[in-house]
Amino acid sequence: MRLAPAVIALSLMAAGCGQRDAPAPGQSDAPDGNAAIDAAAGRERAEAAASKAAASKATASKSIAYTCEKDLPITAVYGTDLAGNPDVALIIQGQNFNLAQTPAASGARYATPQGMSAGMGLVWWEKGGTAMLQQVPADKISDAAAAQTIKTCTAKS
Repeated sequence: MRLAPAVIALSLMAAGCGQRDAPAPGQSDAPDGNAAIDAAAGRERAEAAASKAAASKATASKSIAYTCEKDLPITAVYGTDLAGNPDVALIIQGQNFNLAQTPAASGARYATPQGMSAGMGLVWWEKGGTAMLQQVPADKISDAAAAQTIKTCTAKS
């Protein structure tokens, strides 16, 4: 029978599965200092992979150029933050402002406590190709009634 040599070889290989070689003379099975280094490197790789996975949730889905009163250009980059929540990055006169989406009765409203003036936050309220750039006291960014419109903007076509 021709299968006998193959069966014997497979049996011998299977018999060795799960077994370790005995340590060489003068060596022990006890963990050494390299094990802690290897474990730390493994944690670092896992953290880097988790960070990369989280960063992959941040996206920029569309960029829209707006012209605001007195020819102030604003670029709005709509997307999602690292947690996957809608956000917008505004580029105003070379400065970047990252705003998180907040509840709105109509349209899309984004806000941040960091604005162009000390103690003032920014609100970007967009609906149907028009937007309002508002400032609001930093501690009241969720209060739509506390916001004051500083520019009205229209998307460029």
